[in-house]
Amino acid sequence: MSIATSSEAFAAHLRDAEDRLRAAGLSGRQAYGALCRALAKRLGIAEHLWLAGPDAPQSAQLDRIPLTAELDLFGLAYERFFPEIFKAERGQFFTPQPVVELMADLVQIRPGDRVLDPTAGSGTFLVVAHARGADIDGIEIDPELVALCRLNLALHDANPRSIRRADLFQDPPVDTYDIILANPPFSVDIRDPDILRTFSLSNGRGRMSSDVLFLQAAHARLRPGGKLAVVLPRSILANPRYHWVREWLAERFVRVAVVSLPEGVFRPFGGTATRAVVLVLQKLPAKVAPWLVAVIENPGYDPTRKVFRRTNPDELSALRITFENGEHPTAPADAPSWLPEAALSPSSIGAQVRCMPLVTFAPIDHQAFQQPSDHPETRYTEIDLADVDKHTGEVSNARACSGATFKGRKTAFKAGDLMFARMRPKLNNVVLATTPSETMPKLLIGSSEWVRMVPRQEAHFALVAARSCFVREQLASTAGQTRPRISTKDLDQVQVPDPGAANRARLDTIVGEAHRTRLAARRTLDAAAELYERFGQGDLNEEALTEALDTLLRRDRTADF
Repeated sequence: MSIATSSEAFAAHLRDAEDRLRAAGLSGRQAYGALCRALAKRLGIAEHLWLAGPDAPQSAQLDRIPLTAELDLFGLAYERFFPEIFKAERGQFFTPQPVVELMADLVQIRPGDRVLDPTAGSGTFLVVAHARGADIDGIEIDPELVALCRLNLALHDANPRSIRRADLFQDPPVDTYDIILANPPFSVDIRDPDILRTFSLSNGRGRMSSDVLFLQAAHARLRPGGKLAVVLPRSILANPRYHWVREWLAERFVRVAVVSLPEGVFRPFGGTATRAVVLVLQKLPAKVAPWLVAVIENPGYDPTRKVFRRTNPDELSALRITFENGEHPTAPADAPSWLPEAALSPSSIGAQVRCMPLVTFAPIDHQAFQQPSDHPETRYTEIDLADVDKHTGEVSNARACSGATFKGRKTAFKAGDLMFARMRPKLNNVVLATTPSETMPKLLIGSSEWVRMVPRQEAHFALVAARSCFVREQLASTAGQTRPRISTKDLDQVQVPDPGAANRARLDTIVGEAHRTRLAARRTLDAAAELYERFGQGDLNEEALTEALDTLLRRDRTADF
C-alpha cells in the first residue's frame, strides 16, 4: 500500500471512530479522551499515563483502528477530526513530516545524542530523533497533546514516559542537551510578570512574544556546542524591529542554516498561512563557518490547500540530498542579513557602476496620510494598487469618489508623484500618479500601502530606476507574515545605478514622451468607447455621434505625439 493510500485509510478509520463516539453521546473532548484511552490500552501504556476522561463504549468498535508505525499521521488526523480541541489557541500547530526530517538532518543527529523537544506537541520530532538512535525527552503544556505524544511514542517503540507535562516558560532548566528540535508556539503574547522576570530578553517589558522567549529558554538547555533547530516566524529574521533579538543570538550562537519556507507551509496540517523559517544554530563555543541557505517554494505538497496533496518538485527532499552530499549553497559566516534570499540574490549592479540612493532622486514624504472622511463633500480621484499597469508603471484605472466613501487612513498625493507599493514588492506596483481622464478630480488619494515619493526633477527617470530589477533585488529579503511588505526604512537603503545628469535627462525625456503618447491614446480609446455607449443608450442620435467622432478624429490628427 502506498503512503498516500495508507494515509487516506488511516484518516478514514479515525473519522469513522469519531462518528461512532459522538453517536454514543460523547462530546468532542470526551470522544477524544475516550479514543486516547482506548489506544493507550492497546499500546500497553501504563494506566497512570492515560488521558483523564470516559472510557469508550464497546459500540465505538475502536479495535477496528489499525495501529501501524509506518506513518506519523496523528498530528494531522487529530487536528482535522477534533477541531474544538486543537484550535491553535496557544499558537500551536503540527509540523509537516518533511520539515521535521530536514531539521533532523541539519543538526546531524547521531546515536546516543541527547535530544529535547521542549514544545513537543504530537511528538513528531521525538519520533524522528528516536528512529535515529537518540535519547529523547519532551515537554508539552497541553494535556491532550501530552496524551497524543505518548500514543505516538508508544506506536514507534519509544518510551511514552519520555514526554512530561510542563510549561517551558515556568519550568526551570535542570539539564542540558546535545540537540533541541522544536516548533514552538507562534507569536503568543506572554504577559505573566513572574515569567517575564526570569528572562533577561524581556528587559522590563510588560509583554513578550513566545518566539523570542523560546530562544532564551532553548539556550539555557543546550550544552556548549549544542545545536538548536527551530521553526520561527519569518519576521524574527526579517523585520527591523527584531534586530535586537538577532544581535542577542549572534552573541551566543553561530549560524548553521536558515531555510525560508513557503507561505502556507502549515496549511495542509491544520495550521495557518504564517510565513516561517527553519533556523539552525550552534551554541558557542563553536566553529565559525559559512552557513547553509535555501529558499523552498515547492515543498513536495500543495501549501495552498487545506488537504494534504503531494506535488512535484519536492524541494525539501532535494535539499536533504544536496546537504548530505555537501553541495548546498552557503552564505559567508559574517553575512549581515539572516535571510537566504539576500544571500542567494546578490545585486546585479556592476562592480564599477556608480550608484546613489533612490531617495536622492525621489525623497519620501513621511506625512502623506489623510482621513478623507474628515472632508465628506470633497471629491477625490482614487488610485489603488490594482490600478497599476505593472509592465509600464502607468495608472490604468481610477475612480472619482467623495471623501464620505472612504474609511480609515489613506495616502494623499499629486500628479507627478512616484508611488511605491509597500506590499509584495516583487509585483512591482510602482507608478507615476496621473488621472486617466482629464475630467477626474485633481485631488489624488489611494491605499495606505502606497509610499509617496516626490521626484525632485526627472520624474520619469525616477520611475525607471524605481521599477528596475536592482530595486526588486534589494527588497527581496523584506517580509511580513502572510503578506510580505516593505517599510519606508527599506526604501531609504535602496541604491540604484546613476548614469549621470545628461543620461538621466535623456531617459526622462524618452520615457516621458512615450507615457504622454500612451496616455493620449488611452484617453482617445476611452472617449470613442463612451460615445458609442451613449449612442447605444439613446443619448446621441446618428448625426450627433458623427459630429462627435469627427471632432475626436480631428483632435487626434492635430495632436502633438
